[in-house]
Amino acid sequence: MMVFRLSVVALALLASTASAQSLVGRVVDADTGSPLPGAAIRVLDRGAAADADGHFTLAGLPPDTATVTVTFVGYAPWREVVDLRRSAPLDVRLAPMADVLGEVTVAADAAQEALGRDTRPVGVLEGRALDDARGQTLAETLEGLNGVTSLSTGPTIAKPVVRGLHSDRVLILEDGVRQEGQQWGGEHAPEIDPFSAGRIEVVKGAAGVEYGAGAIGGVVRLEAADLPDRVGLGGRLSLQAFSNSGQGAGSLTLESASTTVPGLAWRFQGSARRAGDARTPDVVIRNSAFAEAAAHATLGYQRGPLEVDAHLRRYTTELGIYRGSHFGNARNLEAIIERGGPDPDWNYAFSYDIDAPKQVVTHDVASIHGHTTIGDGHHVDAQYAVQRNRRQEFDAHRPYSDSLAALGATPSFDLSLLTQSVDVSIEPALADHLRLKIGVQGRTQLNENGASGFLVPNFRAYDGGLFAHGAFAASGALTLEAGARLDARTQRAFPYDAATRSFDDVQRTFLGGAAVVGAMYGIGDAWSLAANVGSAWRPPNVSELYSFGVHHGTAQFEIGDPDLGVERSLDVNATVRHESDLVSAEVSGYVNHIFDYIYSLEQPEPTVTIRGTFPTYATTHTDARLVGVDATVDVRPADWLELGAQTSVLRADNLDLDGPLYGVPSNRVGAHARVTAERLARVSGAFAEVEVRHVARQDRVQPGAYLAAPYPPAYTLTALTVGGEVSWGQTPLRVQLGIQNLFDVRYRDALSRFRYFVDEPGRNATLRVSIPLG
Repeated sequence: MMVFRLSVVALALLASTASAQSLVGRVVDADTGSPLPGAAIRVLDRGAAADADGHFTLAGLPPDTATVTVTFVGYAPWREVVDLRRSAPLDVRLAPMADVLGEVTVAADAAQEALGRDTRPVGVLEGRALDDARGQTLAETLEGLNGVTSLSTGPTIAKPVVRGLHSDRVLILEDGVRQEGQQWGGEHAPEIDPFSAGRIEVVKGAAGVEYGAGAIGGVVRLEAADLPDRVGLGGRLSLQAFSNSGQGAGSLTLESASTTVPGLAWRFQGSARRAGDARTPDVVIRNSAFAEAAAHATLGYQRGPLEVDAHLRRYTTELGIYRGSHFGNARNLEAIIERGGPDPDWNYAFSYDIDAPKQVVTHDVASIHGHTTIGDGHHVDAQYAVQRNRRQEFDAHRPYSDSLAALGATPSFDLSLLTQSVDVSIEPALADHLRLKIGVQGRTQLNENGASGFLVPNFRAYDGGLFAHGAFAASGALTLEAGARLDARTQRAFPYDAATRSFDDVQRTFLGGAAVVGAMYGIGDAWSLAANVGSAWRPPNVSELYSFGVHHGTAQFEIGDPDLGVERSLDVNATVRHESDLVSAEVSGYVNHIFDYIYSLEQPEPTVTIRGTFPTYATTHTDARLVGVDATVDVRPADWLELGAQTSVLRADNLDLDGPLYGVPSNRVGAHARVTAERLARVSGAFAEVEVRHVARQDRVQPGAYLAAPYPPAYTLTALTVGGEVSWGQTPLRVQLGIQNLFDVRYRDALSRFRYFVDEPGRNATLRVSIPLG
């Protein structure tokens, strides 16, 4: 209730102010009147890109005059002093350049835009690159970014791994709201619908000052596209099909500005995915089917300086867990490892059925965000969000408390997590070369276990934080940043004591801070150097503290440590970037020292229960150091050809044991070649791309760590994709055909939770079609 009252007060303050302006307009070709999607618009320190129809919106501008700059490759730059208090849309007509020199000038402007990024490395997926990945999980969507891998639990569940870290060490924000689910589980995928995002950013490295506790490895930010500023129903229909699992996926977006209320706009987006059992090159992976549905409604209002947007989201999924990961005793596990896969006597018929063991998850989010400016351009933001996550996991056997229940009808555990949060920040207008943001954040959480299994206890938690983060343009080439933050978390948990058959009442308070200093230096028009030193922290989650029992999603017996303290990290980044008409390149090195790194270590002996025999994992801690290099280069030797390569190398050490750290991704290298044609027969923007990725064997084993079987061997995967745009009447259709794992390679990944039991999926042909509406 207190959080709600605070949010109401904050939004009331926003509504009472009036000074900020928004600039709307459209960018077109001066000769043909055709829209120029992707054109870059800059006003002061703010930027935007034109959408598919050439429209753009820049919000939060001061009530003043300013120079507006619009650039697009192949066109002369457009610059004009504009009164930002104007109400009429800005009509920008770019003239095509007559010679190559002009194109180089425009490209240089784009290069400057690319160089002016975060002092940490930031990977971005948007536009065509994001469309080409639609229909996959969030983790699979992000795997194309260097330094990002995935932690998988069979073919249905994956979560992003950033520079060797995942789960509670990588924060996920959608439309500015921090995702709050049961992320403590390695097999708990984020409850995110990638279809709804218009842009995805991955900040690599500690980001504790801006985002709070948990941002040790990085932050994934998903942002929806801007709401339309013109009347008329529009949108997009996206359809996907995948051969391996018989998956069909689709997303429908509808949007419009209001015909009766100026400044009001809306969007509705819905999506669904349905898949049957996945296939390895040899067998069907039994009970790996899934069903998923999501919806996202957005309402936005803008009048004068006030901007308000509200979101309602629902995400539901039902995921089958590979039945072969549940085995009866230690001999079964030995037999599985010895024969290299499932029992040959099983029935391998393909099916869309989802049986136990399985997960059923629903995630609901409601949020409202307001922005305005006061006085001489002081920006104020406030946001309130409430979200509820319900996770049910069903055992392959009957539940503990109901021996007569039908198999899979009653969950083994049933968790409900209710989270409320409020964020308020102000960015005072200090000077043209100085930016400062000050903010406070609050959050409450209530976790309830509605089943008889007590792997994760009931708990209440209260979080609060305050921060200040600023940047200073010391010169035209040098930018400096610094910031600090303080957080506190009070948690009251009720873990089950098996010895006394009663519930304990344990209250703990965790304190932590974060800081950052960074710099970026531009060298000429094409090079920049960036360095960043940041600290972050996180409290142990309730699973790490109090788990004791079988976790059926991972087929493990998990044991927590109630005496754990907080994790703290010190992360050092250095990045060299180059951006020119011919070459784009980035090399980033980092050292992340984590004090009291918390992890789960497999024990030599499995635990035997009345429900079967399970590998035992006990929570422990150590000091750890992760040292790595991410590098990527793209070369454009001709207008029709692009060649690229990337590599990600990570060396992680357990400093207490003076040896490798347990459970980190393998080193990898990749390359691609892309050929394009402006027009090929009846296809415009035609392309063909081949991509090869090699993943090395993880041969660094932590001293004393028990592995039931050695890490799997190295593997190489090849993908082929062709596509382009064809016309269906007056409607342009973007069509893409692809084949992943082209040569049907048998492989297993070191980070797969099921690497003991079954291979990864084999060859997969894909079809993607995108249809604009309106």
